[in-house]
Amino acid sequence: MNKTIYILFSFLILFSFKSESQNVFVSIYNDFKIKTTVVRPVQGKYELIANDSKVLKINKGNNIIYFTALGDSLSAWDLDNHLGIFKKIEIIEKSKNNSFRIQPAYPALKEREYQGGLVLTAKGNRLIIINNVNLDDYVAGVVESECGPNAPFEYYKSQSIICRTYALDHLDRHIQEGFQLCDCVHCQVYKNRCCKNDSIILAVKQTENLVIVDSSLNLIAATFHSNCGGQTMNSEDVWSSKKSYLKSVTDTFCRNQVHSSWTDTITMKDWITYLDTTGFEITQKTFNNDSLTFIQKHRKKYYRINGDSILLTKIRSDFKLKSTFFSIYPNNNFLILKGTGYGHGVGLCQEGAMQMARYGYSYSDIIYFYYRDVSIINFRSKKLVDIN
Repeated sequence: MNKTIYILFSFLILFSFKSESQNVFVSIYNDFKIKTTVVRPVQGKYELIANDSKVLKINKGNNIIYFTALGDSLSAWDLDNHLGIFKKIEIIEKSKNNSFRIQPAYPALKEREYQGGLVLTAKGNRLIIINNVNLDDYVAGVVESECGPNAPFEYYKSQSIICRTYALDHLDRHIQEGFQLCDCVHCQVYKNRCCKNDSIILAVKQTENLVIVDSSLNLIAATFHSNCGGQTMNSEDVWSSKKSYLKSVTDTFCRNQVHSSWTDTITMKDWITYLDTTGFEITQKTFNNDSLTFIQKHRKKYYRINGDSILLTKIRSDFKLKSTFFSIYPNNNFLILKGTGYGHGVGLCQEGAMQMARYGYSYSDIIYFYYRDVSIINFRSKKLVDIN
């Protein structure tokens, strides 16, 4: 049955400013305090604009630019000359299919390659490095960074839609800092241009402009994680926010995958001390092997003993566990934790989604399995995707 329809006028208003935007501004190396970096073009032509005035043209092979933070200004050099000290420098694309490489020198970090242009400023002897990049080039880089280069094609299509949805829904996340998104897990991992698998670029192209909306036509919080261990979690069991589309689902697809099971050990002494410091009533009578045994056949929100409880998310964070989906078995002076899954467990399970794609499920099958009561929509044409 053809389900293509036009969306209501209110939806047009909701997405009008986003549909006109082609580029996003992403802070790269955002977790590092970079003082000096080197930039060199790989492909195409660029122009360097300093304090809104043109300084020089930058072409492949003939320019390497060095930038150093000096308080709230930055100093720029090419191979031959000091270009000056400026408040802001923009490296602007002057041709199609541009890319550049960037490598921090202080501290020394691994070189990366990006598409698009750059905006550089400085604050407190730290460079703020912002990649001005086409939305779908950004999405392709995120998909490769988050998912790796060896996944099935339909999975890449589903992840492309998810990453695009997340980006458009969080464009104001860092607006007070002068950019829209960062390149780390706080937003989405974006460590390079997509360069290891052309299938990712094709997947992004084939899903161009597609995003996921809820029943109220709002962009969803498109969360994902590595492996749910066989059951995803309700959003309210992990975070304070309850989302109608982030509901727990039983997932058999992610079983027997790389991150489907794990084991950890905690000493009995450390565990009792931990429970004591978190408010549990500790008595010899009530604390024994039977009371310390904790079984999760289905996901729970709390660890409980004799009326005392603690959030499993807190235990996971405090002990740096792979997931909250674990059982506890006392063994002499130790507790053996046998767990399943990797990550927060909310939304799409990446290893489960990859297995669904291997079994022949489509990108829309994958999205509708992990997110409930949602629709896939073209945010430019304002139409729902055909589902026959």
